[in-house]
Amino acid sequence: MNRINPSRKLPLYTLHMVLLLFVFLPLIFAFTSSFRPMEDIYRYVSPLSWKTFIPEHFTLEAYQTIFVEHGFGKALLNSLLIALVTVAVGILFNGMAGYAFAKFTFPGKKPLFLLVLLSYMVPFELISINLYAMMIDLKWIDTYLALIVPCIPNGMIIFLFRQYFMSFPDYLIEAARIDGMGLFRTFFSIVLPNSKAVCISAGLVLFVNQWESFLWPILVTRSQDMYTVQIALSNFSTQYTQNWNQIFAGSLIAFLVPVAIILPLQKFFTAGLTSTGAKE
Repeated sequence: MNRINPSRKLPLYTLHMVLLLFVFLPLIFAFTSSFRPMEDIYRYVSPLSWKTFIPEHFTLEAYQTIFVEHGFGKALLNSLLIALVTVAVGILFNGMAGYAFAKFTFPGKKPLFLLVLLSYMVPFELISINLYAMMIDLKWIDTYLALIVPCIPNGMIIFLFRQYFMSFPDYLIEAARIDGMGLFRTFFSIVLPNSKAVCISAGLVLFVNQWESFLWPILVTRSQDMYTVQIALSNFSTQYTQNWNQIFAGSLIAFLVPVAIILPLQKFFTAGLTSTGAKE
């Protein structure tokens, strides 16, 4: 077996280090700037020095302000609640839809599945006005229902479940039927517990979609008590001022929450995606 000379890898390693610097230096700057007074944010940007990345005057003023004066804690709780409920209910209903497309035969199955795929390809902006009018008719404006229910069905998640269930062992389903289990008991007792990888993948996608959502929450919320993280972040900028230390502090928290959830589940996420290859 031929081994590559380590000296030949040096340019590649150097390139990787440069790319890492481009990625992490802005994050480090945002992190340290969240602990600076407002007047020090861009004082040491040019020329670059150690003061650019290490605050000379350390303060927690920005974090105190966003939580005490701007209600950022409530926005965090709102986003967590909305995202977690969407994940739980989304896995349930999208999973059942994917299971039906994978294991059942019924009239119009292929055209209906095509519509499911097309629904994911349609830009949200195209349906947002009609969906907003529907929320008004249902009197759901400024409620958690408006923020959660329209985001539960997801064409891509149904596709992921369908692809995974296509290779799910039929003998397990048949054994459950022989034991007298009905369709729902089979799904909840046999199918879903043996589909952890795809459930985690689907859950992470749904969580990130809700956590990063801005357009829909700003359309259907009115009161500050219903604000989500992304709306709260947008309020740190006013017509006349940019509160950069507050923006950096809030953005850092909004960034770390999904990262803290995704990193421990990364291998399950990868396994779930790789198990949903093209199947007919």
